[in-house]
Amino acid sequence: MVRRLPSMQILQAFTTTARYGSMTRAADALYVTHGAISRHIRSLEDQLGCELFQRAGRQVELTPAGRQLADGLESALRAVEASLTDAAERRKRDRSSLNVNVSPELAGAWLVPRLSQLRAALPELDLSIATTTDDPDFERADLDVGLRYAAAPFTGYQCAKLLDDEIVVVCSPEFAQRHSGMRIDDVARLPRLRHARFRWSQWGAAAGVELDEPEDGIVFDNRALMAEAAASGLGLALTRALLVRDALAAGRLVRPLAACFPASVNCYIVWRGDNPKQELIRRFARWLRNAALPPGAPLPSERGVFPDQA
Repeated sequence: MVRRLPSMQILQAFTTTARYGSMTRAADALYVTHGAISRHIRSLEDQLGCELFQRAGRQVELTPAGRQLADGLESALRAVEASLTDAAERRKRDRSSLNVNVSPELAGAWLVPRLSQLRAALPELDLSIATTTDDPDFERADLDVGLRYAAAPFTGYQCAKLLDDEIVVVCSPEFAQRHSGMRIDDVARLPRLRHARFRWSQWGAAAGVELDEPEDGIVFDNRALMAEAAASGLGLALTRALLVRDALAAGRLVRPLAACFPASVNCYIVWRGDNPKQELIRRFARWLRNAALPPGAPLPSERGVFPDQA
C-alpha cells in the first residue's frame, strides 16, 4: 500500500514550528491562525503514529522522532532550494543575447520577416537589432554581429558570406501586363528606376545589349525602397534578388526578364574573433546562411567558413 504524503501546508507548519519552538510564532510567520498550525501538526502526528512535539505551555520541544523528521526535512528543503537555484541559473545561462547591427534595407526586406523562424530554430536566443547605414563599430561592448554589404576579407574579424547574390530586374505585375511581351531590346525605352550602385549598363552587358543609363526618373539610395517603388508600378528596377525574394513569392513583384548579373559586393556576417559568445554567434551565422538559401538549394558547405573548420 502506498502511503499518502502529507501536504506542503502540513510540512511547512511542522518545520516552521520546529524552527521557532512555538506554534504561535509559527502561525505569525506563516500568516495563519494558531489553530491551523495545531491541526496540521496533529494531522501529521496521526499519520505517522507518533508524537513530534512535547507541549510545555506556549512553547513546544521536539521529541526524538520529531528531531529526526525535522533534520531530514531541513536537508530535503535545502536540496530543493539548491535544485531550484541551479535550474534558474541554468535557464539564465541557456538564454543568451546577441546585439546585431544590420542595414535598414536588409533588416526590413529580409531579416524581420524571418524572425519567427529564427525563434523556432534558436529558442534560447534573445536578439537585439539596431539598424544603421554606418559601418559597425565592433569596439563597442553592445555590438556582437554585423550584417553588411561589403568586400571581404575583414581584417582582424571573423566573417561568413551570407550568399552569392545576383542583380535582377523586377517590376509590378501590372507594369508587366501593360508591357506584355517585353523583350530585352524594349528596356531602353521603358521607365527605369535608378540607383547609384546598380548600373543599367551592367545589366545590358549581361543581357547582351548596349544600354545607357536613364537621363531622368527617380533616383534611390535604398534598394528596398526602390523595390517598393517598382511594386507600385513606377517602372523597372535593378535590385538584389535576396531583397525581393519575398515580394516575388507573394506576387507583388515579377521578373519580366531573366537576364541578371552577379553582385560585385555581397552580404557578410561579421564578428570579433575574441567575442566570448563565439558558439552562439556561429549558430546564428549558420542559421542566417541556411535561411538565405533559395528554395530547394542544398545546404552550403561549412569547410573553411568558420575558424574551427579546415
